Amino acid sequence: MKFKLLVTFGCILFVIKVTANTPNQQLELSNISTTEIINTDSLIQSVFSKSNSNPTPKIEIPVKSDSIKENKPNNALLKKTSDELSVSTYDTVAPFYMPINITPVKVDSFLLLGNPFFIELVFKGLPFKFNWETSTDYRTLYYGSKAKTLSEGAFKTINKENADQIIMDLRRDAREQITRKAAYLYVFTFDQLPDPEANRNHYIENKFNRKIHFVNDNDFNPYRRKLIVHGEQLGPWQHKANAMAQFSQNYVSPNWYQGGNSNLSVLGILSGQLTYDNKKYIQWENYAEWRMGFNTVAGDSLRMLSTNDDIFKINSKLGIKAGGNFFYSGSVDFSTQFFNSYNGINSTVMKTSFLTPVRLNIGVGLDYKYKKIFSMMLAPISYKYIFVSNYLNVNPNLFGIKTGDTYLSEVGSSFKAILCYPLSKEIQLNSNLSFYTNYQKIEVDWEMVCNMTINRFMSTRISFNPRYDNTVIETDGSKARMQFKQLLSVGFSHKFY
Repeated sequence: MKFKLLVTFGCILFVIKVTANTPNQQLELSNISTTEIINTDSLIQSVFSKSNSNPTPKIEIPVKSDSIKENKPNNALLKKTSDELSVSTYDTVAPFYMPINITPVKVDSFLLLGNPFFIELVFKGLPFKFNWETSTDYRTLYYGSKAKTLSEGAFKTINKENADQIIMDLRRDAREQITRKAAYLYVFTFDQLPDPEANRNHYIENKFNRKIHFVNDNDFNPYRRKLIVHGEQLGPWQHKANAMAQFSQNYVSPNWYQGGNSNLSVLGILSGQLTYDNKKYIQWENYAEWRMGFNTVAGDSLRMLSTNDDIFKINSKLGIKAGGNFFYSGSVDFSTQFFNSYNGINSTVMKTSFLTPVRLNIGVGLDYKYKKIFSMMLAPISYKYIFVSNYLNVNPNLFGIKTGDTYLSEVGSSFKAILCYPLSKEIQLNSNLSFYTNYQKIEVDWEMVCNMTINRFMSTRISFNPRYDNTVIETDGSKARMQFKQLLSVGFSHKFY
């Protein structure tokens, strides 16, 4: 009974509240004398107009003031053109103001000029944002989102970005879009760019020259040799050459109280180098050398001069950059002899002759280069060819060729390491190590040369050449042994550029 009375009393209060609000609303509507209609086209025109000082406002159309329920239109007012209608300055419902003075945002000009899309694109790699130190958040797994503190839920931080940050974000988004859909637009990768440390400004450390000699321009000496300064070679092609004539001599008279023998040794070297480097993808190195050395040996009645060094070789290597300091390379090595050489003093056993032997090695593999100092090439596929023209006087077994044959042709693998390191301004160390195997036998040759400059015209050369070759066919059953050749000479030297 009490519940029914409570429900009835609530319904009565609701009806009283509804009937009390309805007359007030009708009264408010009846007091409106005119209806202000906002002209949307005029408002849009005012937004895009050139002059913001005179915005185009709304149009007022008066209606009958006795009741808002009157729906009959006033034909006299509708006949008025839009030019005759009165224009109000402000919107009484929602005022609209157009900004007149906009403050320009200052942006660094170097940021705009340094746009990476104005030059060739460089691929910087994919971002790596993996966090190794992760911890399981059980609240996130349970609620589906990260839990927030009371301050984080009540106050939301507003991140206000500046113009520089907006420009960088736009460039980053554009680069990510190119990476996903147009990766062919990239020209370089980041590791292909030159090292900035090579072009960095640095101090030149040198000892102060205290011996300064001032020359009078009036003192002219026509016999004084002028210093020739060679210009720097520009372009991808670089070339240089060197000529050396070195010797060692010893004379002992027949009546010398201690006895002894006279001897003379002469060494001549002609070498040249031609390289091509376009600083991007291709490097082509060509090197040629001809060494010829002769000496006199006491007690040799058959020959006045004996050959102690004779080789003509041409090396060529072409590399296409694979990435970083690695190149896909192919090399060709050619070498031969021009003069006869014999086994020893008063010996008629010939070891080499004209174009005997002719060696050719071709290898294809991967080459690692460190600046212009070191090069190491590994050729999994290598071809070796040896030809003997004078097989009647020279034993082919010395070069691994079977008796009755004139050539050797086989496939194996090779390895070559070249080092050109200046120990000082006057000392240059060159090392050339080559290794070849046919998976049964090996051939190793290591040539080390140290050139020491005395002055502009004279130099000293020390060479050491160990060699091991078990591809030689020994008919007496003996095993291959280590071979050595060493030479020290002093003489003239001249460089050509």
